[in-house]
Amino acid sequence: MGSLFRGSLFAVACLVSLAPLATATLPDKKPKVAVEFRRAETEPIKGYTEATVEGTKDKVYIAEKADLTNADIAEAKVDKDPRGSPAIELILTKEGSKKLEALTGKQIGKPVAILIDGKVVAAPIVRAKVTGRAMIMGKFTKEEVEKIVKAINEK
Repeated sequence: MGSLFRGSLFAVACLVSLAPLATATLPDKKPKVAVEFRRAETEPIKGYTEATVEGTKDKVYIAEKADLTNADIAEAKVDKDPRGSPAIELILTKEGSKKLEALTGKQIGKPVAILIDGKVVAAPIVRAKVTGRAMIMGKFTKEEVEKIVKAINEK
């Protein structure tokens, strides 16, 4: 667990005939890396799915729907956690900051699962409301952090 948050997403005939052209010329709208923050619990709860935090044996139970996504992230940066290990700093949009504050306000004393590409990379216990920025810490190499940050910023 050990992650740290810091305060401060015409006509049918015409569509069918244009479909190959549209798929060939439209840029991919899907984010290069999917980042999600979801409500989580330490004990099974109806409607939540069991997951294991990457690199650990820790189990959490995560909500089906994400509370924050890539759309709520203004920028990602390579950073280091307090131990000096590679980490990802997320600077949130104004709306994302509001969502994070609401999420962390509801989850005080409970975990928030942080997912990257569908994998739970951290599930810190929330100690206080958080806004503006978040740090994702986990068992990342510097190269992994750089790759994730680059992919988030390419949206």
